[in-house]
Amino acid sequence: MDPQVLRSIWPIFSAETREQIQAIGTKVLGLEQEPSEREPDLLPSLKRLVHSLKGSAASLGLMDIEQVVHAIEDGLARLSPGDRLARDLVEATLRGLSSIEVALGRGDVGETPSIDGLPSLLTALGKEAEPPSPAEGFQQDSLESLDKLETALIALCSPNVPDRLSLVQSAVATAQGLQDGAESAQDGRVGPIAERVAASFAKMEQPGDAASIAASELAGLLVELRTALTPATPEPAAPSPAKPAAPEVVPARAPAEAPSSESAAGSAPRGQVDQAIRISVKTLDSLALQVEHLIAGRFQQARRTESQRELLDRTHDVVVGLERAASQLSLSGGGAVLDSLRASASHLRDVQKKLADLLKEATRDGEQLNLVAQVVRDDLRDLRMVPSAQMLEPLRRTVRELGARLGKKVELVLAGTEVRLDRRILDALKDPLLHLVRNAIDHGLETPEVRRATGKSETGRLWVRVESRGTRIAVVVEDNGSGLSPERVRATAVKRGLLSAEAAARLPDDQAARLIFQPGFSTRDEVTATSGRGVGLDVVHATAQRLQGAVDVAYTEGQGTRFTIDLPLTLAAALGLLVRVGTNVVVVPSDVVKRVVRLAPEEVGTVAGRVVARVDGEQLGFRSLAESIGLPRLPMALDSGKVQTAMLLTLGQDRAVFAIDEVVGQQDIVVRSLGRHLKEVTHLAGAAVLDDGRLVPVINAPELLRAASPTARVTAEVRRPRILVCDDALTTRFAMKALLEIAGYPVVTAADGQEAWEVLERTQCQLVVSDWQMPRLDGVGLARRIRAHPTLNRTPIILVTSLDSPEERAAGLEAGADGYIVKREVERGKLLELVRQLMPASG
Repeated sequence: MDPQVLRSIWPIFSAETREQIQAIGTKVLGLEQEPSEREPDLLPSLKRLVHSLKGSAASLGLMDIEQVVHAIEDGLARLSPGDRLARDLVEATLRGLSSIEVALGRGDVGETPSIDGLPSLLTALGKEAEPPSPAEGFQQDSLESLDKLETALIALCSPNVPDRLSLVQSAVATAQGLQDGAESAQDGRVGPIAERVAASFAKMEQPGDAASIAASELAGLLVELRTALTPATPEPAAPSPAKPAAPEVVPARAPAEAPSSESAAGSAPRGQVDQAIRISVKTLDSLALQVEHLIAGRFQQARRTESQRELLDRTHDVVVGLERAASQLSLSGGGAVLDSLRASASHLRDVQKKLADLLKEATRDGEQLNLVAQVVRDDLRDLRMVPSAQMLEPLRRTVRELGARLGKKVELVLAGTEVRLDRRILDALKDPLLHLVRNAIDHGLETPEVRRATGKSETGRLWVRVESRGTRIAVVVEDNGSGLSPERVRATAVKRGLLSAEAAARLPDDQAARLIFQPGFSTRDEVTATSGRGVGLDVVHATAQRLQGAVDVAYTEGQGTRFTIDLPLTLAAALGLLVRVGTNVVVVPSDVVKRVVRLAPEEVGTVAGRVVARVDGEQLGFRSLAESIGLPRLPMALDSGKVQTAMLLTLGQDRAVFAIDEVVGQQDIVVRSLGRHLKEVTHLAGAAVLDDGRLVPVINAPELLRAASPTARVTAEVRRPRILVCDDALTTRFAMKALLEIAGYPVVTAADGQEAWEVLERTQCQLVVSDWQMPRLDGVGLARRIRAHPTLNRTPIILVTSLDSPEERAAGLEAGADGYIVKREVERGKLLELVRQLMPASG
């Protein structure tokens, strides 16, 4: 296929193929069940899906993908409806689907969508790879033959050809040989073209009009032949150093009927109307923005209508005043003046009537426009909503592959696959959900031997479900494994230097359990392919907060662990509560506002040094909203003994009360990003435009609740020591960074001493690891500057360099370095040993 055409088709093919792979994987796993437990049409529908995918790949000339799918199809063809698919063939099929996903990823960034290890994969699927030699030989020979044919055509088009007949016969023989080779290589594209080329060359034996016409035909045929002989690969959209990603597309289903993956894959019965289209996310965003402008314009029109109503009321008052004056004037005999006054009053009454009619029509039109705008907004929001099955179903293959690799038997139970949620939330949740599932299998579920010894079934069970909770959703990952151990978590925190032994002992079990969400926390001492890298659950926590949600953990030792991610249903728009704090109006998402309360002075007090408010018989943290979001603290009503307005915020297990001055109102809002410059302002989720055109901040409710929770001080205490690594060599810098991060330390980096100093001025670091020789400011200069600073002078410094003479070592230590090692000692563990010695203790 022409590369330009393939490039334009690729985004659609890639997205559709991923849907087909998901459906195929689910159905393949279903073939392991007993026939009585399967859906009736499982095997035929699976065969149709596989055949459809094979046809799509073949039509685009994607031979690696086609061979894998063809091998899967051959394996399924040997099955009868009552047969079960062998375990090894299931494993090989899932591996084949994963390899196709990898190939799609390559194609998405403009690379050739090839599959690594294709021969061994085909062998595992029960089919040998296509013999490469004849195909490769034909490819090479055919290109040489094409060059000969092009040379012959150029020669035959010359005015005087010495041996025309011999040249034509040679060209015809070459074309016929190319045709025979194509038939041997089973290349159905090249053979017919080569046959036509031979016939056209035969017409050029004698010069003249026939030869000229044949030459014109040959020019086109040879171009067509070269295209057929050149393998098509998707090329990058534009030449640039970074490979561009393919445009993202999302499936948009018709509201009346959501077709299955099978019908989306193109296997719907003939004559049935396709109910699925694909829409670019960029287009959806543009539409959403225009709809919001439309709704904002409607609100502005409503305000103008209200102003017109006020003018109409004032006109009525003027008319009444004029008529009253005319009546008084008639008693005193006004004459001509009275007639003029009465005529003006009558005219003004007519104007008033027409204004009233226009206002009535404007109100009716406005209401209709408002209804249309709201329907369009709801439909547009629905376009963004996709079934959670797109996120949950791929987990079946993950669980199967990981369980097999770890030697664990795992039964996955999915629920809530029909719940629809915002596509952006679904995409953001894929990696965190994968972390939770891998964590449950690796850390939670025991091996069959251990489960048998403890009286459990050898097969562990893992539940993943999506629950609809009004305007919010909950994603729950639960296992029936060994359960989380607070004691082990405390011991790990102490071992990794996150807490002192005394601070860990003071932690209640529920607060200790939440330490697992700290960056880099892992109870594994060794690094494996699955865990021990200190990456995972902190990603879940960070993602939940970024999506205006929260994550919580519950457990029963010996029985299992449950993680719950609480999130909004959609990010497109939300209902916001407008509250005033001082002279400022801010927006708080309504779905986290449990209620607005009025607090009497006796309902607010202090417990263990923390201000609390008594609400519904429960003592909850109490703070001023103005102070919490960085505004100057203003006097509250409580300060003068009056009743204080406050709002109760609830998210997951977190609850807190915040003092406000007034509730201004409530309206639908669209949260807009504040840009990268304000990204670090944690208490702000974004901004929204109100009905009257004002731009107001939107509060980050999860961050507010986190700061007000009783565990906030514990979290601050747990904040792990951060290390600054400074080296002008990128490879060395990232090698040391990786080494320290695997050991469980968070790391920030700098390319030279000057940049490191700028990092230290804005970021708290507990230790500095620096190269000696660097541009702008070297390691010794950085050490001297740190030692001269009034607050940074106690920061430990390690110099890592290739300079190893006694004089240089003494110079480094004299400048203020606490440790000095040469670079070849880094990989021997010397750096980690020195870091552990110099790292300040926590707690």
